Amino acid sequence: MVKRRFVAPLTESEQQTLTSAYHHGEKRVLRRRAHAILLSDQGHTINQISEILQVRRDAVSRWLKQWEVSGRDGIIDKPRSGRPPILDEHDHQRLKELVAEQPHQIRSLQARLQEETGKTVSTVTLRRVLKKKSP
Repeated sequence: MVKRRFVAPLTESEQQTLTSAYHHGEKRVLRRRAHAILLSDQGHTINQISEILQVRRDAVSRWLKQWEVSGRDGIIDKPRSGRPPILDEHDHQRLKELVAEQPHQIRSLQARLQEETGKTVSTVTLRRVLKKKSP
């Protein structure tokens, strides 16, 4: 006998929440988890969902369990610890000013920033910061 697992029928509010997360969620993983729950509500099996989303079966099963236990909070990633940022907001502002002066001189920016702040930052990090902070 094949065991089938589905989420409990979704309320209108839960369907709206999940549909919004699926279409407008900030992170891909949230959109994917919301999609999995919506598919389960439509009667798709875990195997079908894992095939549709191209993820492992145990991941889909875990998402469904997390939904049942915690609702929307269960499918959102919790904050994780990580390395503190090298540059603070003041450094970001100064970097913006330096870019305005020398827009295509990443090595010069790197040297000036290190000279002014005493912080060693790779060109990769500088590019990432500039890309993230650009309008």
